[in-house]
Amino acid sequence: MNFLKHFWEGDELEIKQMKTRLFEADPPILYVLHYLGNKPWLCFRDYDCNWNVDFMQEFASDVAHKRWWKVHDAMPQNLQNFCLLRTEQKAGLEWDRRQAEKANYTDGHWKIKIKDNRLKTCFEEFCSWKNMLRHWGEKNWTDNAIITPSLPALTTASVSS
Repeated sequence: MNFLKHFWEGDELEIKQMKTRLFEADPPILYVLHYLGNKPWLCFRDYDCNWNVDFMQEFASDVAHKRWWKVHDAMPQNLQNFCLLRTEQKAGLEWDRRQAEKANYTDGHWKIKIKDNRLKTCFEEFCSWKNMLRHWGEKNWTDNAIITPSLPALTTASVSS
């Protein structure tokens, strides 16, 4: 079954529970899951980062997030490398987490300690997301620069192994 991960604000509790059951079914009922909002690989694996932004919460699902990471962990390492977080993304995730803390979002996901190993992994020249975060929101001439991350090379030989 093909399914869209989305919890409409107007969804009744029964509908939300049905969607959650579909996401967590084992063996899977869903074979294609379309993620709306921030994709799991752009969040820390500890929780769905859509919880940290009020208008994105309708896309948040801990169960669907967990399902994606189960698939991720079954992928070969050379494919997992495409899911590494850029320095700017790490800073942005922490910024959003801090904003959720300031707003004291009742779901409490912002309280979860981040243990994602990708936080310590860098594949870019500039790796200090904490320094970047110190200047988050400031205007800078580099804001308009196009940043092209250097992702790991994928060859046909590495895919077939």
